[in-house]
Amino acid sequence: MSSIIDFKPQSDLNAAAQLDAFIAWAKATLSKGVPNKRVHAGIRWSMASWHKSGVASCAFTAHGSDRNAKAKDREYMQPPFIDFAKALIVYYRVFRGKKSVSGWLTAAKVLEVSLVELTGTRDVTRISAAICNRACEYLKNAYLTGNIAYVLSKNVEQIVKLMIDKQILAQPFRWTSPLRLKPLGSLKEQRANRNKKLPSRESIQALGELFNNDLASPLDIIITSACALLLSQPSRIGELADVERDCVVFKEAPGGGQRMFLRWFAEKGYGATTKAVVTGMEPAVKRVIELVAPITNEARQYAAWLEDNPDEFPPHEDVPLKGPDEPLSYDEACAALKQNVNRLKSSRSILKFRFLIPLAECKALSPEAKRVLDEILEGWDADKGKRIYVNGKNNYYQFNDTAVITLRKLNILIREKHLPKDFPYTTPFEDGKKRVKYRDALFTVRTGSLPDETMSGGSMPRNFGVEIAVNHNRMTRQLVGSTNKQNIFDRHGYKGLRVNTHAFRHELNTEMQRAGLSQLLIDAFSGRTAKGSVYNHETVEERTQRVADYHPKTKRSNSAQRLEKVKTNQPLSLSDVTDLHEGDQDLIIHQTHVGICVHNFASEPCPKMGACLTCGKLGCVKGDDVKLANLKEERKDLKRRYDKALDAQSRDIFGASDWAKKVGMDLYKCGALIRTLENPELENGDIVWNVDNGWTLTNNAAAMAGLIDVKDIEAKNEQLMSLDDLSAMLDEIEV
Repeated sequence: MSSIIDFKPQSDLNAAAQLDAFIAWAKATLSKGVPNKRVHAGIRWSMASWHKSGVASCAFTAHGSDRNAKAKDREYMQPPFIDFAKALIVYYRVFRGKKSVSGWLTAAKVLEVSLVELTGTRDVTRISAAICNRACEYLKNAYLTGNIAYVLSKNVEQIVKLMIDKQILAQPFRWTSPLRLKPLGSLKEQRANRNKKLPSRESIQALGELFNNDLASPLDIIITSACALLLSQPSRIGELADVERDCVVFKEAPGGGQRMFLRWFAEKGYGATTKAVVTGMEPAVKRVIELVAPITNEARQYAAWLEDNPDEFPPHEDVPLKGPDEPLSYDEACAALKQNVNRLKSSRSILKFRFLIPLAECKALSPEAKRVLDEILEGWDADKGKRIYVNGKNNYYQFNDTAVITLRKLNILIREKHLPKDFPYTTPFEDGKKRVKYRDALFTVRTGSLPDETMSGGSMPRNFGVEIAVNHNRMTRQLVGSTNKQNIFDRHGYKGLRVNTHAFRHELNTEMQRAGLSQLLIDAFSGRTAKGSVYNHETVEERTQRVADYHPKTKRSNSAQRLEKVKTNQPLSLSDVTDLHEGDQDLIIHQTHVGICVHNFASEPCPKMGACLTCGKLGCVKGDDVKLANLKEERKDLKRRYDKALDAQSRDIFGASDWAKKVGMDLYKCGALIRTLENPELENGDIVWNVDNGWTLTNNAAAMAGLIDVKDIEAKNEQLMSLDDLSAMLDEIEV
């Protein structure tokens, strides 16, 4: 029975063939990513992680397994699904040139576990809508907060679409994610989110005090300076790697004088730009340059030497005085590598176990470094060695090593171990990006030159390489802290404070919202290609007050002067009652018997023919007793007319119902204006604006001609109601 195989439909065979072809294409394409800098040399298909080979955060661990866990605790995706997942990453990173693959990789991981759960196999061609729905359930359970699960489910959609396009599915299907964007939440939840994402006043004040103190630690100077830059214009922490030593430029300001800008490269597709420094932060930016440049000058010079002399061993006082190809003793090799030799361990042992073996365990070696390392280790004597006795005592061991170690070979290995993969550039390659070199970057330092005050100097890496001092990990450790390390606040007596680096970006975006900048300007200033309303953390009270301060219906800026003009019959300008925008003409407005009218009679006659109580351009000023008395007289007249209309309606006179409803609405509106004007919560001089009923002479003529449906006009007027409801409300009015 074991020789009997199941019958497979032609569609399954075709899908399997397409899957094999897709994986074969990916294997051939992976190495082609090396010349265009999308992956590093030495990357191999068989690797369990491509993180150190140019594909950041790409480890093919199974769903739920931490890629940073110990090797014995890590679980990996299994064949044949893992080959499909690798092919997806090659397509996304190498072929399409996308930067972050974490979304697609996470989507592939949940697809694998869902596929196994529902089908019992890892046959990619059997993925279905049910499997995709199950994958979304895994995402919901794994990411409980925010919209991360929703965003990742859209990556599942993209993978399914790719599989359909490449004909990899045995049974193609149409599927969209069942997950939806979460609402902003209650006011309490929004307040908690705001407190979480915005920096506290205490943390910013502490950083300001530290920045303006005479700090002695280069680490503290660099950390506070980086925070000052992040507060000078909205940025991301990763963008500091591209800040040049000479980043400041000045441009002519519209009102005259000079305005400070920074040459900047914004991530996530925005690209190179010049960012204006927030007004008032210019001295801080100048101080940043003055503080950081002297600390990093030597590292920039060293980076320039490394770039200009790729075949020479980095110079230092202990380098043996030998040519690049002369053999070195083990003592000389250890001296060149700055490895301390003691009596307990021989220089041969130190060279092997502290340098060669750890380097050999690194799977992301370049081909040249691997060749040199293999050559040295192949010539290494694997025996325990021959004992050499001196005066009857075992003095040392003699080994039959054939490996030849030279400064040229050590130079290759030392650069592989200590220099960033993208050296001489500070960031990975991106299409169209003009990258900055370490020799020009403001925050270039030698590796190991910024020992944490809570960490012993011996545990820091050797200073053969260069790095960006304000990388994400260091900034997080210094501003947030960890279980075994103090942050910068704790070290200087500001106990309990911590701040996230991205909080500064949220802070500046929120302040720009409070200042009234448009969302378009804020997004451009922040270096965004999409709307960033998620960065607006204004409170509901702030937004309400902003509307009250600037909306013409609640404008209070000149209420006292306005009331004085109304009472003394002085001419009122349009600017007295509303804000004028660019291009608006400031006209004299006129007063009616019940209020003020902002209609421009110079351009057109009154569209309401004097029916002020139905017009939205009518405003009644609180405190004008004469107009209030006129409104009350108007209410009495309307009440008499309304009673006559009801009497006519009771006698079934034609048109009485429509007339009762029309007069009743005017009576209701007049009463509402009077009650509002008599409200003690309003201040004298405030304007109460009327609500328009939508009817004008033009609309009336168009409705009579059949060009406009009457229902369309009345549907827009929320004040219209049934006659019975209107009568019930008017019965409560006392005249």
